Amino acid sequence: MFRFLSAPDETTAPASPAPAGGGNPLTGATETTLPGLATFKGLVLGLIPYALVACVAAFLIGAILWAVGAFGHNPQHSSRGKTTLIVALVAALLVGGAAYLVGWFNNVGKSVSAPAPVTQLVEPAAPFLSA
Repeated sequence: MFRFLSAPDETTAPASPAPAGGGNPLTGATETTLPGLATFKGLVLGLIPYALVACVAAFLIGAILWAVGAFGHNPQHSSRGKTTLIVALVAALLVGGAAYLVGWFNNVGKSVSAPAPVTQLVEPAAPFLSA
């Protein structure tokens, strides 16, 4: 007797709707499948400029802190200013490249496939012997 660990052929999974907008993963599903998606996308897209402005402000604060620490012979402030500059640059790169990163991970996720169905031989159970 063989047991298959995959779904039988006669059962079919419900078809999922195609994502709106073609190949752009940030467009997501339609508003009929996810209520409130348009509002959420509007909020997220509205926060991106503020996040970039915050990164620029952090970059300026780090530069000022680095300059004040260097001219004031305070290595701790200088080091914190350099760290703030690096963190602000990395944050700006992540915010600016978020759409590209999401698209790349989406494409990698689409290329992942499940392994072939496994066939396993199941031995019949031995009869129970009472003493």
